[in-house]
Amino acid sequence: MEEFKFLKPKKMLHPKNGMTLEYLDKQSAIAALIVSSDGKKGYFVKQFRPGIMGECLEVVAGLIDPGEVPIDTLYREVAEEAGYYKDDYDIIYTEKEPLAISPGYTAERLSCYIVKLKNENIKQKELNLDEGEDLVGKWYDLDEVLKLSCDFKTHFLIRIFELLQK
Repeated sequence: MEEFKFLKPKKMLHPKNGMTLEYLDKQSAIAALIVSSDGKKGYFVKQFRPGIMGECLEVVAGLIDPGEVPIDTLYREVAEEAGYYKDDYDIIYTEKEPLAISPGYTAERLSCYIVKLKNENIKQKELNLDEGEDLVGKWYDLDEVLKLSCDFKTHFLIRIFELLQK
């Protein structure tokens, strides 16, 4: 089998019963809901995802590079995929600990953030996408996204944002 770039299949023995377990030693990542200064809209990206064999509307997200801490990945990914820099927004929510995505088969953890633009005059800068990255970003009403997206992290972060508003 050819080597995978992002997925690293591994095996281990169960610590109690000795059964062989298989899992993916996948890099951890961040996910960021970017909301407008008035809190009515969010910036989302649409890109092809092989897991659903089609395009998916989702929050800005990206892998944490080796030696990088999640907050630095947040700053990098929001700048690359959305064109906003850390002076443009306030972080209004940070998950206390990274969340296990699917602990039964992957080592990936997800650090979740919600960021809010400081004011309506903040201008989006040019995107700096990674090689091969093909996505389109757009501002949407948050309720609209809940109808258009099947992405778990997108729904999760919108629901957290709604709870913060109460």
